[in-house]
Amino acid sequence: MAQQTVKPILLHFGQLFLLCKLLGLYPHNLEAFRHKHALHSSKIGTAVVIATMFAINIFYNLLIYSFSEEDHALKASQSTLTFVIGIFLTYIGLVMMMTDQWSAIRNQSKIGELYERIRAVDEQLLRENITVDNSAISKRILIMIGLTVACELTILVSTYVTLVDYTEWISILWFFSGFPTFYNSLDKIWFAITLNALRQRFFRINTALDEMVAFYEKRGFRCGKDTTSLKTSITHEDFGQSLEYLYKELTHMEAIKRPSYGKNKISPVAHSLNSFGEAIEMPKNQQKLSSQPPTFNMIYETELNNEIDKVEEKLNNLCQLHDEICEIGKMLNELWSYPILVLMAYGFLIFTAQLYFLYCATQRQSIPSLFRSAKNAIITTIYLSYTAGKCIYLIYLSWKTALESKRTGICLHKCGVAADNNLLYEIVNHLSLKLLNHSVDFSACGFFTLDMETLYGVSGGITSYLIILIQFNLAAQQAKDAVHNDDETTSLLPTTGEGNATTILDLFTTAFMPTTHSAIN
Repeated sequence: MAQQTVKPILLHFGQLFLLCKLLGLYPHNLEAFRHKHALHSSKIGTAVVIATMFAINIFYNLLIYSFSEEDHALKASQSTLTFVIGIFLTYIGLVMMMTDQWSAIRNQSKIGELYERIRAVDEQLLRENITVDNSAISKRILIMIGLTVACELTILVSTYVTLVDYTEWISILWFFSGFPTFYNSLDKIWFAITLNALRQRFFRINTALDEMVAFYEKRGFRCGKDTTSLKTSITHEDFGQSLEYLYKELTHMEAIKRPSYGKNKISPVAHSLNSFGEAIEMPKNQQKLSSQPPTFNMIYETELNNEIDKVEEKLNNLCQLHDEICEIGKMLNELWSYPILVLMAYGFLIFTAQLYFLYCATQRQSIPSLFRSAKNAIITTIYLSYTAGKCIYLIYLSWKTALESKRTGICLHKCGVAADNNLLYEIVNHLSLKLLNHSVDFSACGFFTLDMETLYGVSGGITSYLIILIQFNLAAQQAKDAVHNDDETTSLLPTTGEGNATTILDLFTTAFMPTTHSAIN
């Protein structure tokens, strides 16, 4: 019999890999991917990625320089706070893109090893009669790429048409402002699809355990019904020596004969007083010793004892697969730890700054040149939805994958309870301890966990910092208005042609200085 094999998961990453390779995002060998569906290191690809990184840096800085006149005007007319925020956030997108490319170069061999381990897990799952459907990956990738391109083009073109002076040829450089976010989105599609694949494998293992639970519950219920009549007949029959021996061998317990009570029954002595000297009321109807044997399912126990080795082997294999998927998840988190951290920082800062610049635009204040999309509320809404969508989706997917991995222990205990076997329950307890020590959680370089609690904290942080920035802006505007009013008051004071004191100064001298020499004497 030929050994069953599975198709590699990278077979469904074809469109995404070609797009990343064309844009110079990933350095892996193209020929190895096309023929072997594997990610191999490539020196030529590394050189292409580095060259692309430098080229985008040059054009991005040229873009900043071409719009620097507006930033100089902003520095002269606005508070220092807005200018510093604009300069810092202007380069954070470029840093985010460079982090993605540098991580791809540094982790070339490890990324290929990760997908090989996923392929090995799929083969082991297939040996356990568990199939994983990867056909939806290609469709999911196309949907994500389509949404990314649609959002990027909508933001870029609408900003270029409505807020940029496109009559000048230098305005063409504005299209390079969308490269950092577009590259970052493609890189995070890789992470999201791979993470969802791990979640799907956790789900398939949990489904297999749930099927075992349903099987044991169904079989136990069926055997319980079948043996009800058997237990009744055994109870009402007088056991001979041969039947006693047979019953003892099947049940490992002594047969209980029907007691024959004679005329002279011996009644137990009833003490009328307890140790405290109080009267004891005897129950009227005392329970008699039952002549029925203990009720349990003999057929079910016999079948389960015969299958215990197979069940133990299957549970061990599933737990080993669970541990391997957890290790793959930790490896995935390690490979994308820095890009995820930079993305979360970018999302937090950009979301706060964009809302702050939107407030500045409503107050008719100047804003940095690369954040001119904040002048339009519709473009701002699309931009913030696009940025927040990436961050929220990755946090949600990481949270659901971690929950799915922890659900395996619950499904395993359900299996032990449904089987109702002491030996199997000991095995389940042992495997549960192993699962407890191999849990997986996704974090951003260990700074914070990617779960819904973190999302709640980030939302509160954005609100708090936005209020603080608006308060600083109001204070700066009030100080600026006060200085402006003082300048206007000073300019209205009349002076003589010889540069003597003003009328107010003369009035001050008249009021507080002596008017005659006699007053001094």
